[in-house]
Amino acid sequence: MEKKEIPVGMERNIPSMNNSLLFFMDIRKGKVTEKNFVAEYEKAMTKREISMEKWLVDTFAYLGINATVKSDRYSLPIMYQIKATQYGESYLNGAYESYNIFRKVLGKVLSEDIHKIRFYIFAEVEDHFLMGKVNYYFNYYVHETPY
Repeated sequence: MEKKEIPVGMERNIPSMNNSLLFFMDIRKGKVTEKNFVAEYEKAMTKREISMEKWLVDTFAYLGINATVKSDRYSLPIMYQIKATQYGESYLNGAYESYNIFRKVLGKVLSEDIHKIRFYIFAEVEDHFLMGKVNYYFNYYVHETPY
């Protein structure tokens, strides 16, 4: 499998095209072929990451936490990382239900009494589990000043 180098040292796992967790990529409709699979996978996962980041920024603002996502997403130096894994199951959307990831992230951030944070989410699909699994990495940098 091909892996893409991420500037902060993370590598995105490229799963096989027949992974059942990639149902959202239109592989069976012929829009995604072996030729463009890696680029389409990267685009789909980045779109998913950005939508999750927007929700978290809004939620952090509601909680009084100043949160931003760097425009050059993967260049942020990682100070801390929270990993959450969702496993594939008969209900395929289960691996993409964000509230389970958000619950873990919000619990950790609130318990650490963080006031200002920069972050990004990195997601990847793996084949090493019977129905596949999706790993979510919440990489963040805490600013020392509270405001």
